[in-house]
Amino acid sequence: MLPNLSKITKQALIFSIYVCVYVNATTSEFEAGDDKIEKRYEVAKFNFVEVANVYSITLWILVGSLAKIGFHLLHKITDKIPESCLLIVIGLLVGALFYATKIADRESYVLNSHTFFLFLLPPIILEAGYFMPNRPFFNNVGTILIFAFLNTIFNTMCIGLTLYGFSFTSLFGGTEFRFIDLMVFASLISSVDPVAVLATFVEINVNDMLYIIVFGESLLNDGVSVVLYRLFYAFAEIGQENIIAVDGVLGSVSFIVVALGGTLIGLIFGVIASFTTKYTEKTPVLEPLVVITIAYLSYLTAEMTSTSSILAVTACGMFMKQYVEFNVSKKSNATIEFILKMAASIMETIIFMFMGLSTISDYHSWNTGFVIVTVVSCCLYRFIGVLIFANLSNLNRLMKLQFADMLIMSYGGIRGAIAFALALVLDENKIPRKKEFVTATIVVVMFTVFIQGTTIGALVKYLKIKRKETEEPTASAKLTNRLIDHVMSSLEVITGISGKNELRNKVRRIDQKYFKPFLLREFMSNDEKLLITFQKINDLNMNKMMATPQISSNSNEVKIPIEIVNEEPASPEVPQRSKRRLTIFPGFGSSPKPKDDLKDILHTAMYNRQRRVLSSGIYSFLI
Repeated sequence: MLPNLSKITKQALIFSIYVCVYVNATTSEFEAGDDKIEKRYEVAKFNFVEVANVYSITLWILVGSLAKIGFHLLHKITDKIPESCLLIVIGLLVGALFYATKIADRESYVLNSHTFFLFLLPPIILEAGYFMPNRPFFNNVGTILIFAFLNTIFNTMCIGLTLYGFSFTSLFGGTEFRFIDLMVFASLISSVDPVAVLATFVEINVNDMLYIIVFGESLLNDGVSVVLYRLFYAFAEIGQENIIAVDGVLGSVSFIVVALGGTLIGLIFGVIASFTTKYTEKTPVLEPLVVITIAYLSYLTAEMTSTSSILAVTACGMFMKQYVEFNVSKKSNATIEFILKMAASIMETIIFMFMGLSTISDYHSWNTGFVIVTVVSCCLYRFIGVLIFANLSNLNRLMKLQFADMLIMSYGGIRGAIAFALALVLDENKIPRKKEFVTATIVVVMFTVFIQGTTIGALVKYLKIKRKETEEPTASAKLTNRLIDHVMSSLEVITGISGKNELRNKVRRIDQKYFKPFLLREFMSNDEKLLITFQKINDLNMNKMMATPQISSNSNEVKIPIEIVNEEPASPEVPQRSKRRLTIFPGFGSSPKPKDDLKDILHTAMYNRQRRVLSSGIYSFLI
């Protein structure tokens, strides 16, 4: 039996080897000079090509998520070094590994501008626009626009002219740079990156005013920088010697059209998203998908029409937030918030990692003089520009920007992935010095992220900059702020000064009269809100009276306590009163803390007094 068993085992082994040899293999037979291929059954097949792209993306998302988890576990490191720096370091290590082992070609791991602008950047900008604090933003909108437009143009022109002036010296080692090429480079390197600014300023936790000015500037100036970049790049395609005065005029007109066109596209899609969610009451599961898809379409439409896609998705997010959150359910609101924040966090992680990966390659041309002049120019003109335009904006500001604030604003001008992606997309046939521009861009990005990003927290502490208040304002604070708004608006009207408070009231009246009735699922006037709020308080008191009556010393008298309770009575013995169902205040009855709901209701339902005109001699007073 043993020899037979050994023979059977040998046969089984031979058969297994035969099967393994013929997996994913073919045999050839030659008959009469004709080739005949005979295929065998494939037990297993390795086909990585079909899933390579999706598999790589999934792996990068997983690596980014694990890196985020690790950073939160090693909080002692992240307290001293920003996460963005650590992610770039991880990218540098992985890029060095790829470069040394040659296991992947350069195109497979270098950041692609097409992927960056169409897939990685939109979730970050949408999340920033959707959750933008509107009141601080519009209170500082004048300052933000001054920095986003004038300061960006100032930095672009100064950096470009400085580099062009030094090109006539021996500092660049005899390398020739054309003026129009340097202007293209200056336009991309002058933009403050919103991804890097967001990652840095959130960690140092500065006050709302400083944060909103720097972040709002970085969000809007990217649109300006991309417009300037496309303008000068088009001039480079025309040829420096072929540019005439008409091209300059058309370029200036295009600058305005691109910026305003992107904003208009964003507002249109914001209206579409708000109007669509007005009719999604029966299909709440689709609400997050509708909102995010329409917002992404605004970005793609702006790209398709060659307008500013960054401004488009920012305007779309800021506009639709005011109406979408009242139309969709609570669960949909929570889902939208988590999806946007998750996508923005993951994309931000991937961007910083890919920046480190893309740094390790042979596609560089080091020019010491050019790199030094670029870094010094970016820091110097950033500080000078902030100093000039901050003092200009202080002329009309009630809360003046102090010199310490100006230092933080200039020091927080961090460059990032947008400048890097714009440098990578340059065509070397049209911009001959592309390699020098890419190398200088990487150095500027690394310098601002590592040096300025890691030390800005210590600078904030040293200058004793006011930090952000994390406590939620009370009902009294909200009502007081709204009361002050009305008083300031009345004073502006009486004195004949047209200020931001009167403008805010005009916008609110237009919103109440036109937009809210058209875009909200259920809309009520302020008078109706106050009456129904009063009725709701009475209902709560009545429930409390029925649930806990108190008998006084007089046997015929029942003393009922009158107060606003914190929760609905749950006694089954007391019959429930039929109450009017209020859907304008979502979740009011189901909330465990209706006191907070009452606070928000009273805050949003303050009566706006209608104005009438009284003529008295020369003066007219609007009351």
